[in-house]
Amino acid sequence: MSPLSRPVSLATAIDGALLSDARGPLSVDELAEGFAGRIAIVIPAYNESQNLAELLPHMPSQLAGVPAAVLVVDDGSADDTAGATLRAGAVLACLPENRGGGAALRVGYALMVQAGADVVVTMDADGQHRPEELARLVEPVLAGRAQLAQGSRILGSAEPGTFARELGIDLFNRLVRLLTGVVVTDCSNSFRAMRSELLPELELLQPQFHAAEFLIEAITRGFSLEEVPVSVLRRQHGRSKKPATLRYGLGFSWAIIGAWSRSVVRRGTVRRGIRSAKPWAAQHRST
Repeated sequence: MSPLSRPVSLATAIDGALLSDARGPLSVDELAEGFAGRIAIVIPAYNESQNLAELLPHMPSQLAGVPAAVLVVDDGSADDTAGATLRAGAVLACLPENRGGGAALRVGYALMVQAGADVVVTMDADGQHRPEELARLVEPVLAGRAQLAQGSRILGSAEPGTFARELGIDLFNRLVRLLTGVVVTDCSNSFRAMRSELLPELELLQPQFHAAEFLIEAITRGFSLEEVPVSVLRRQHGRSKKPATLRYGLGFSWAIIGAWSRSVVRRGTVRRGIRSAKPWAAQHRST
């Protein structure tokens, strides 16, 4: 896909998604009963039934005194991902085919914007992110210091991985800094929290290499960012859905460059008089 392609709108992203909870099917409008004004924890999942069965029972019902609820986006799984989600009491958005983690997240974003969630948190379904660190992750957003809180294994800790993967993270971070001028220590980490009103402003295209695209979109639109130390564990069960190292590196690099290229074009358009997005803090300074 060209880095200058037009994005699919968040409203279009939910086409074909079937919603349900333990009681049965849900409409999009009914989601507001469980998510309006809350912290929404969105988990994209593809064939992760075993990991979800262990992860979901540990999800908190509130964070820093704010009610929280979980949405799992089943990305066309062939296993019992849907069943594991519903048995744990989470809300399920089931896609008819596998679209990729980035596409699944766009479904989650669209649904949570429509449902009126206050803060949206994203985390992986494979057990690499720890539920007990959610409160620390959302704290900068709830306190108003940042619109986007980005988890960082470099500031926190990570179980040892392959040398190639660790080297790749360092190179990606350097590339993001070169292009944006912002120091980021873990641009490939999708454990993050953001104000939901940020989401419609972002131009998201990536079906798979989505973590850095999201970060660059937020940075180049001037949204405030704070990195938070977190832990990243090894995958608990099953095999990684990431492609081989070389393909992963090329795809991730292309996603970074593509998002940055779009931002250059967008900022040129803004200079010709089209309004740019204002940071959340500036919009709410008088409240």
